[in-house]
Amino acid sequence: MSPSGGRDLPFIRGGRPSTAEWDEALRRAEAGGDPAERFRGRIQQAIAELSDRGRLAIAEAGESGITVTVIVMDGFGLPRPRPRPAVPWTALVPMLATGSLQELRFRLAGGLGGVDHARLWSELRRNLEEQVAPPDGHRLELVCTAPGWPVPERALADLARLAGDAGGNAPDAWTAPDPHDHRRSPSRLIGVDVAAAVGDAVAALPLRAPLDLVVVEIESSGRILPIGTQLFAAGDEVGTESAVSLRCVHPHDDGTVLAVVTWRDDGPRALFTGVVRLPAGRHRLRAVLAGAGQVKFVEPGGVEPERRSWSELMATLPDRLVPETTELDVICVIDRCGGGFESRRRLATEFVKLVKRRFPRPEQLGVAVVAYGRHDFRLEQEHAGVLEGAWLAPAASALDTLAGLRSVRPDRVLGAPVEEALGLVAQGVRKIPAKRRVVTLFFGDRPPHPPRDDPDGVLPCPRGVDWRRELRRIERHPRLTSAVVLDSSERLDAAWRRLGRTALLRLDQADAGRLAAATQVVVPDSGRLVFPMLDPEN
Repeated sequence: MSPSGGRDLPFIRGGRPSTAEWDEALRRAEAGGDPAERFRGRIQQAIAELSDRGRLAIAEAGESGITVTVIVMDGFGLPRPRPRPAVPWTALVPMLATGSLQELRFRLAGGLGGVDHARLWSELRRNLEEQVAPPDGHRLELVCTAPGWPVPERALADLARLAGDAGGNAPDAWTAPDPHDHRRSPSRLIGVDVAAAVGDAVAALPLRAPLDLVVVEIESSGRILPIGTQLFAAGDEVGTESAVSLRCVHPHDDGTVLAVVTWRDDGPRALFTGVVRLPAGRHRLRAVLAGAGQVKFVEPGGVEPERRSWSELMATLPDRLVPETTELDVICVIDRCGGGFESRRRLATEFVKLVKRRFPRPEQLGVAVVAYGRHDFRLEQEHAGVLEGAWLAPAASALDTLAGLRSVRPDRVLGAPVEEALGLVAQGVRKIPAKRRVVTLFFGDRPPHPPRDDPDGVLPCPRGVDWRRELRRIERHPRLTSAVVLDSSERLDAAWRRLGRTALLRLDQADAGRLAAATQVVVPDSGRLVFPMLDPEN
């Protein structure tokens, strides 16, 4: 009975203990070690002995009433405490609540003179059964935070009998639980926050089942399959750290999903899904087991909760992987004639700015600008140069080149020197390493000149350049993507269809984002991997 403030002194027969008596009482109370620590160990042992579908009920009887906390094993095999509302003594033994709260505490602590004991215990048992007793199938742990008080301890003894620990009916006369019977003997705690102790016990438990991080692998058929790579094993304790090397294939403003799952009979169950913004390439992930089923990502930083459901995330997986692009060369071929020149140049500029943001390192990106005007078919002017621009250079230089282009007055000739531009592009593409991705973009409207007289009446190229032959030379590059942006669809002939083998767009309906998605420079949302891949290092 703590003498703090003297609150309980009126109930101590014989008055305040002497200093020697108090020191002896403390020595004996502390002889068994920290009572809260012993209680946490007892709860942890009880939880460890539960089956995957087991339930543990912790009944705490104290000065104000009885509180039951039920611990259930959730779908992840993790213990989850679910406290019930406290039931006060005024509801359990109303026959004692006839005066002040002070008098009720006196009677709970043993001042039962003049009380009909048989009626009291009968009333207590009946109310316990109706208001407190957990359903069948619960393992019961008892805690008394008012040790030595007959009514709370009798309530715990009755709960033990109701749970079937002792069997038979409770006798009319109260008997204290056997202190040597672990299943019936309550933990006697003074000054211990039971709810906090239970929470600490649960949080410190080792894992019952492994926890995996969801990654994707590519099967030999090319199909994408979500799998798990182990972060923590069954039996790992709080504080265990894990590391894994990952690859971000498709960086995006929406981020990469880090999903922690446990595998059950019916498949994976997501314990936590977070999202973090990562650039393309390899990344080291470090995680710490912060509690029972609680994972904290140490590296990379900035992991935030993901709002999409597990089914929504699974629905984002594409059928096939869009290859990762780490090195890119963009070749912009622009017609400088006609009223659409400024719109063509504006779109090309926006596209170059977009890929510059996507590939920020100089070695990742090269941009060429090849601009053509018109052939001069006047005598002795047939071989005059019709091209300008600059071959592969940093994006900033390419933007300067685009800004310096000027329009050319058109003539009435139907064709354009596209074939001359293709010849220059073919010479340059031949020197680009096979490992680099190449995107050719054609902005124009007039078709190329044929190498010789054409039945359609288009004048042949003065130098006899065959656009088909030059295009075949370009197409030898193994990682080529080619798109055409036409002023209109009126002149959609065989040449433009061949040049735009990857994508054909109209100038008035195109923007940089759509063009980037069409050429897969920026992966469309329908083809993006929201999950990381496992790095081969693992």
